[in-house]
Amino acid sequence: MTRPSPGSATGKARDDPEINPNSFHDFHMARRRPKNVPDKVIPVMATSNEQLEGQQAAAVAASVPKHPGHPYAETKHIKYDFFNQRTSNAPFGYEHFVSVPPNYDEDVNKKWPLILFLHGAGQSQRGRNESYFSLRHGIPKVILCYDQYKARTDSGGLTENVSTTSSSPPPPSINIPVAERFKRSKQTKQGDKSYDPVPIEVCELVAENFITVTPSLNMDWGYGWNASILSALLDEIVQRYNVDLDRIHVTGFSMGGYGTWELALHTPHRFATVMPICGGGDDLRVSHIKHLPHWIHHGDLDDIIPLRASQKMVTALQKAGAPDVNFTRYPDLKHDSWTAAYNNPEVYRWMLGHRRQVKGDEEVVPVENKVVVG
Repeated sequence: MTRPSPGSATGKARDDPEINPNSFHDFHMARRRPKNVPDKVIPVMATSNEQLEGQQAAAVAASVPKHPGHPYAETKHIKYDFFNQRTSNAPFGYEHFVSVPPNYDEDVNKKWPLILFLHGAGQSQRGRNESYFSLRHGIPKVILCYDQYKARTDSGGLTENVSTTSSSPPPPSINIPVAERFKRSKQTKQGDKSYDPVPIEVCELVAENFITVTPSLNMDWGYGWNASILSALLDEIVQRYNVDLDRIHVTGFSMGGYGTWELALHTPHRFATVMPICGGGDDLRVSHIKHLPHWIHHGDLDDIIPLRASQKMVTALQKAGAPDVNFTRYPDLKHDSWTAAYNNPEVYRWMLGHRRQVKGDEEVVPVENKVVVG
């Protein structure tokens, strides 16, 4: 049966999922439970990354495609690859995009900070071959814009030293391929910010200082990010790339904002910072993550996930004694507060200024409990 198009009489706009935003369970813990996944998360055991070396590392390395890529993420000035998750504790994993800094290969011993980015419901796949939906906003958009800026610099369209002060002319809009496709297919809706320019300073801060990982959620497997599967994906990434384990940051918006908090609760000693945007979480468990630096963002006029979803978490963290909680409210913004947040260079300087303070063995799925899904 053909899926109704977004915004049609029988369809619903992709960015407006049918959820109860006041209910953490309804919003994040899956309106449709993923197929073939047990009601309870498969138990995991505390295992250090050092213990993952050897057999698992070799298996992961052998499974990496020699020439990964994605037609909507083709870049010339930064490496941006596309992979299938190879191992998981469920019958499925997440396709994902990975960028590395342009000078990543110059020093094989250097360890890099990592940003794990979780997109919202409106950027999810509804079947196979739709992973490009996740490229329109947030960190992937920044990476693709960086490549566009560098291309224009090489062609003389921009200079390396363009000022980004408020008195300077704004950078040009970026017509990244996936945004062009959405525009032609009329799948954008009023207020869409896919074309909003990204400051050059932001592009350089992110692309040149971080490894970035963007998993793509397929709604065929259910609604909401699965923290256990995301944790298994991170296990793969840290074996494949030179990641500084003390500088892993997690962020996401909307459904990804909920996923950000849920993943932090699942592995509270893995991350250096947590930055959820227009999301919410389980305020009854915040004592487990009170040690983590938070920067929370939300639009006051959000009509999809009300402001109170973030306010509830801020209040709970403060009552738990969390020492480092930042809360930015956007008085004039509705649901899309992520464009403003991800266009702010200070959030990336904030990430670069933090390291993991409370260390512990990462909760990872033992090798024997993982299955090949890629």
